[in-house]
Amino acid sequence: MKFGSFEASTRIEALHARFDRHEFATHAHDTWAIGAVISGAKDIFGKKGTDGIIRSTQVYSLPPHRAHGGKTVGSACEYVMLYVPVEEWTTQCDARGVDIHRFSHGALEDARLTQCLLSFVTLMLHHPERLSEWSGEWTNFCEVLLHRYRTAERTTSPAGAIRADPDLVRAYDFLHEYWNCNVSLDKLAGESAMSIYELCRRFSAVYGLSPHRYQLVLRLEKAKAKLLRGASISDVAADTGFADQSHLGRHFKSMFGMTPGAVLEEAASKKKRRSGPECDEA
Repeated sequence: MKFGSFEASTRIEALHARFDRHEFATHAHDTWAIGAVISGAKDIFGKKGTDGIIRSTQVYSLPPHRAHGGKTVGSACEYVMLYVPVEEWTTQCDARGVDIHRFSHGALEDARLTQCLLSFVTLMLHHPERLSEWSGEWTNFCEVLLHRYRTAERTTSPAGAIRADPDLVRAYDFLHEYWNCNVSLDKLAGESAMSIYELCRRFSAVYGLSPHRYQLVLRLEKAKAKLLRGASISDVAADTGFADQSHLGRHFKSMFGMTPGAVLEEAASKKKRRSGPECDEA
């Protein structure tokens, strides 16, 4: 597995992974998740009665706060993912007259787009210097990927209107402000002026996860960011509200499919590549 990021107008992250009979715990992202299966197949929902199987050469996306898990179908699956912040992806879609909500409508079988996504992720992970030298790489990638959706009719998003609910906004903001604290449902319900039942029902409907699960995912995202900056695992566990390294590691691997140590090693390797080879003094 390879993981990396680069700064465009905002931080974009990339993943290239291959798993053998792996299953992810249920989680959601604050970003758009745009992916393609290179070989094999995976079930992104892992529930009976849901059409969530993505196969080789299929491109798909998950909007922010869409709860999902995932497991390999068959013996193995190789895939790539981009995690693009909402504001950035909205900007790219609007610039091309594309309805952003079309991306949550199933998978698209397209070998060319799959190769396009693989090439861009490979560029991010192995040649990040090219992105810094020419920002047009990101623009060109968006142009190719979004071309198929340009003539699609615009749709409305019911979830977009629900997110304007001030009670839910208070709950959302409170979880983000106290993300590394143990926020009880009683406390959160009081802050949002809802009963616990109403809070859990409405929060899950909009953000895809229960408040407790949402906060856990938020902590794990913060932990990943700290590890990518080179922080030690013990410090990250303490800073993000986990009991110890083992507690962090168990949840981290369940969500990301890799250990905190693997992310730390990747960050160190990336830093070493950027600094270049050391030279012996004469």
